[in-house]
Amino acid sequence: MSRSGRKIKKYEIILCILVLAVIAAGLLLPKTGNLVLLDELCNAAVIWIACICVIARALRNRTALSLSGKAVGAAVVIICIAFVFWFSKDIVLDLAAGLQTATLTDVQVSETQAHTGIFSHHYYLTGSDHNGETIRAEITMEEYNRLPQGGTVTIEYYEHTRRIVKVYKKDMVADNEMW
Repeated sequence: MSRSGRKIKKYEIILCILVLAVIAAGLLLPKTGNLVLLDELCNAAVIWIACICVIARALRNRTALSLSGKAVGAAVVIICIAFVFWFSKDIVLDLAAGLQTATLTDVQVSETQAHTGIFSHHYYLTGSDHNGETIRAEITMEEYNRLPQGGTVTIEYYEHTRRIVKVYKKDMVADNEMW
């Protein structure tokens, strides 16, 4: 068996370590609280890093390609840029709009289990706001165990990413006590 002769470059190792660090940070950050947008940013950062690697690879090889190869490379770059903007738009919109407050009635909490690994349990809060719009957002296991079914709560959340910063019981909102 022959070796290809291609060695792993330092920047490739650094990018792999960076991706693993961002993924680990995203797994360790809380699902609710003041750092929820940082968690969303970690998710988007993985996409950004992967797309930057693909774009760099496409641009680096552009001189050795035929015209059709260059067209494919340009299409890959455009698709990667669109992909990055698609995954980043909600975070940018939430940073611009800031926190929203909503009082949810007929609150339901639910648990789902994905088909993958250790981090497969997700807990959700679902309720209707005063406009009748249904809001569904991820919560922590502790909040899942504490929140009443069918009750009323007030939440501070980011509208576009549907990430909750604080959950208040209806009667505690005036006292500004977090539940």
